[in-house]
Amino acid sequence: MATVERSPLQRIEFLYLLTRMELKARYKGRFLGYVWAVSTPFALAFVYWIVFKVIMRLEMDNYSVYLIAGLFPWTWLSVGVLSAARSFVVNAPLVKEMGLTHSILPLSNVMQEMAHFVFALPVVIAWVVLAGGYTLNPSWLWQIPLMLIVQAAFVYPLALACALANAYIRDVEYLLGIVFPVLFFATPMVYPISMVPEPLHQYFELSPLHALMQSWRAVFMEGALDSARIAYVGAFSAASGAIAWLLYRKLAPRISEVV
Repeated sequence: MATVERSPLQRIEFLYLLTRMELKARYKGRFLGYVWAVSTPFALAFVYWIVFKVIMRLEMDNYSVYLIAGLFPWTWLSVGVLSAARSFVVNAPLVKEMGLTHSILPLSNVMQEMAHFVFALPVVIAWVVLAGGYTLNPSWLWQIPLMLIVQAAFVYPLALACALANAYIRDVEYLLGIVFPVLFFATPMVYPISMVPEPLHQYFELSPLHALMQSWRAVFMEGALDSARIAYVGAFSAASGAIAWLLYRKLAPRISEVV
């Protein structure tokens, strides 16, 4: 079986081509492609705003900005991991016939969702400024790129591990469909941690997902980053990355046989 990409440059080029091809295929024939890319998080934000702000009368300033600032990075994370979990199975002919470096496939899914997030950033920033009354913050010029790197490093090990697991046990993708809604409410995403009983705060703070989402909110709503939270997310990403790489080294040689 021939190897498609033998050098780092060839791997990067193949990743770029694969990601671009998937993005073009997703929006081919869709005149409102950009609208669809941002509509789901906004629709969810509207629903939760109705439930928590109108019905439950949550006392929180700029609640819509709180929702938007969290839902867009959450969508990148959840959709990226869920789509990556199927990447080896869906691309079975590619895996078997081309002999490419398998880790590129889930990475491509993560990059696709990252691209959607980047495309949506102007809309998110416009909402923060117009609906929330915040001013454009010069610190966003370095904070947002930094957070893009932090989240990509956080998501990819999870995506790779889930893709490997799903190649061997096809139930994993369905299990993820249950796990992510649970994590969504446990992070928390649609209510502030102040609504959680005080004795439970420490358990929420232990979640790297909570640290990641709160970091995004801090960027958009405060123009500031908590270095301790970023360090915590980075440590988790390094640990999960090491585990994912060990799994990959052990399981990847048989991927073409099991998909």
